[in-house]
Amino acid sequence: MKITRVEGIPLKTGPMLVRVYTDEGISGVGECSGRNWKVLKPFIEDVLQPIIVGKDPRRLNQLWEEMFFGTSRLGPMGLQTTGIGAIDIACWDIFGKAVDMPLYDLLGGAARTSIRLYWSTGLGWELQPKEMLAKLEAGYEIGMTAFKIRMDWNSNRQDADPEKDYQIFKLCREFLPDDVPLSFDANNGYSVGTAINQGRRFEQLGIAHFEEPLPQYDYQGLRQVVDALAVPVSSGEQEHTRWQFRDLIQIGNPDILQPDIVMAGGISELRKIYTLGETFNKPVMPHCPSAGISSAASFHLYSTVTNAVRPHEYSYEFSGPREEVESLFQEPFVIERGYAAVPDRPGHGLVIDEAGLDRLRLQ
Repeated sequence: MKITRVEGIPLKTGPMLVRVYTDEGISGVGECSGRNWKVLKPFIEDVLQPIIVGKDPRRLNQLWEEMFFGTSRLGPMGLQTTGIGAIDIACWDIFGKAVDMPLYDLLGGAARTSIRLYWSTGLGWELQPKEMLAKLEAGYEIGMTAFKIRMDWNSNRQDADPEKDYQIFKLCREFLPDDVPLSFDANNGYSVGTAINQGRRFEQLGIAHFEEPLPQYDYQGLRQVVDALAVPVSSGEQEHTRWQFRDLIQIGNPDILQPDIVMAGGISELRKIYTLGETFNKPVMPHCPSAGISSAASFHLYSTVTNAVRPHEYSYEFSGPREEVESLFQEPFVIERGYAAVPDRPGHGLVIDEAGLDRLRLQ
C-alpha cells in the first residue's frame, strides 16, 4: 500500500480536514484547526505531501520521523506539529481500515469504551458572569456532568481582570450541584502572584482543576504556583512533542498533563507523551475542544490508558453548530448523559458523508 495524495479541506464551520489517499482505494481522514488554513493547507500539500507520497501509510513511526525531521527548521511549534498531527491521524485511520479494526484495538485494547466528557465553554474575557452562566447552562441542559470555563485571553491577557474571572467562576459554581466538577482555564492569563491568589480563592469554592494559570513558556513560575496550591494545576495544551513535555514535567511539574492530539503531533507522538506521563506518575487529561475527527482519535487513544480517570474535553465552539458537525458524518458520535461512546467501526470510526462535506467545504 502506498500513499498517492494528501489534501487539505478547510470547512466553513472552522476545522480543516486532511485526507490521505492510497493506491488500494483506502483513504483516511485527519483534522486540525482551520484558523490559519491559508498557511497550513500549502504546508501540508506542498511541504509534507512530497515527503510521504509513495510510502506505506502503515509505517507510522517512520513516517512521523521523516515528516518531523524533514521540516525541523519550521518547528517544533504549531504549524509543523499540527500539520504532521493531522496527517498522522489520517494514516492511523487508514491502518485501522486496512486491518478492519477500531483504533483502540489497534493501539493495544480499550480499558473502557465509554468516555466521560466535560463541557468546555470559553470567551470569558469578553463575557459578564451571567453570560458565561448561560453558556454553561446549555451544556447542563443536554446532560453534561462536568464543566470547564475558559477565559481565552489574547495579547491583552496578563492580570487583565482577575476579579471578574473570579465572579464568573463563583456564579457558575453556585449554579451547579456540588457533585458536578467545575474547572477554570486562565488561558495563560496571570502572573505568578495573581495565579496563586486566584487559585486559593478557587479552592475555597471547590475547583476541579486550575488550567494554564501562567504563560505556557514560564515553567519555573508554574512550579511556584503548583507548589503553593492544593488544587490540581494543569498545563500542556500548547506543548509540542515529547521533548517539550519532558521539560514541562521536570521544570514546571504540573499535577496534570493536557496534551492536544493534533498540536502535539498526532496519535504516534501522543502515545509517547502518555507513556511519559505514566513514567512520572502524572494523570493525563487531553486538551481537545472539538466535536469531530480529532475528538474521535483522542477518544480512541485515551480509552487505552488504564488510569485515564479524568473527563475528556468536548465542545462545539471550534467545530461549528452541532447539526452541522453531525451532518458531516454518516454516523456521528453517540453521546448520552455526559458520556461518549468510542466508535467501534474500523479506524477512528467517523466516516465522511460526501454530501455534507460538499456543503461545508470552504474551498
